[in-house]
Amino acid sequence: MKQILTAIDFSPESIRSLEFSIGLANRTGAGLTLVWVDHQTDRESIYENVKNELRNQARDQFEELVDQYAKKIHSGRIFYKLRKGKIYQEVSQQALLSEADIIVAGTHGVSGYEEGWIGSNAYRIVSHSPCPVITVRHDADADARIDSVVMPVDSTLETLHKLPFTLCFAADMEAVLHIAAMMTVPTKSLRTKIESYSRKAAGEARKAGITAVITPVETDNIVKGVIEHATNVGAQLISIMTEQGNPGSNILGPFARQVVNDSPMPVLSIQPKK
Repeated sequence: MKQILTAIDFSPESIRSLEFSIGLANRTGAGLTLVWVDHQTDRESIYENVKNELRNQARDQFEELVDQYAKKIHSGRIFYKLRKGKIYQEVSQQALLSEADIIVAGTHGVSGYEEGWIGSNAYRIVSHSPCPVITVRHDADADARIDSVVMPVDSTLETLHKLPFTLCFAADMEAVLHIAAMMTVPTKSLRTKIESYSRKAAGEARKAGITAVITPVETDNIVKGVIEHATNVGAQLISIMTEQGNPGSNILGPFARQVVNDSPMPVLSIQPKK
């Protein structure tokens, strides 16, 4: 991991995601860029002075953040960018320009926390991003060292598409990979397929020098089962693959959305095509 992009709107939840990003940067030696988006519409151009003042305030707040957090970065520097447009589009565009390996964004979670714009756009950032995204709830432990990652495996053909990046991330973190074999169906052939995919994932992890543990998770609620398993093994992160609500849409499907919303620990979301 060489470059991290963190979406900032100066709300407590986005500051928490900044603190989490600093931990990632220190573990990996990655650079860190912060991005803020002026999402006012062109129809509000009559308030140009107000909009300029807003951008000036954002710049001042960034300078304060850099002064406060730069000393916490072990190597490298914190950069910031100001952009204008739709939030999820501009965050994604900046990720491309910065050649970011990962985006970190705050989210409301189950609390319904409403300050700032990051949480309201977290789902769109995840589904629109050109790279994997880690969402961090405002009440998450941003300082927790990531020593354990949970990756659910189901019976779909795409379930292992998230494996390559998850392995790279676990290797960077020197973390144990907990493979949750999600036994949500009674059909023997599907359960056999889940077991086979889980063994394949564990084999690839071990080839990469990563400790892997397979645990069958018997549940009729995959979201609840994943989160409970992650809590039980003391994981600091859940790695999932997103599914779109509709082909070509920018709306997350129900599983990804629920995990991002409900998980008390950060969630790494990876799109199948990525």
